[in-house]
Amino acid sequence: MDFKQAIIDNAWGGINMDYGLLHLQLATPTAVLIILFIMIVTLNKLLFQPVLRTLDNRNEVIDKSQNRVIQINEELERLKADFQQKLDTVRTEVLHLRNVGHEKGIHARETMITAERAELQAEHDKNIAELDGEIAATKIYFAKLNQEISASISKQLLS
Repeated sequence: MDFKQAIIDNAWGGINMDYGLLHLQLATPTAVLIILFIMIVTLNKLLFQPVLRTLDNRNEVIDKSQNRVIQINEELERLKADFQQKLDTVRTEVLHLRNVGHEKGIHARETMITAERAELQAEHDKNIAELDGEIAATKIYFAKLNQEISASISKQLLS
């Protein structure tokens, strides 16, 4: 037996399987499994756990951001509703003030027109009274003038 064959036969209890070109020993799969297990544990501690922690932290940050966006949207909707309500109130108040101002303007105009009409009526009545006085004075003047003319004509006719 050759040295290489002796090691293959006696290694790890000497259990081996020969399938022609494929020679398997119990030691090879066991060593591979142990190395894989060590690699898995090491990679899990050094690579997978930090990556998973980072992904979890990222998901938490995203969830917090989404919740904050939802809260801000709700607050924005509430502020929009408040703004719309205040805007409607202000519009109603402005319309009311405009109508009150319009009514005050109309009332002031009507008062001014009434006062001017009363003043014009008083002036008209005064003018009519003056004209009546002038007509009466003119009638008296014409009556005297008529008497004087009549007296003058009678004197000329009689003399």
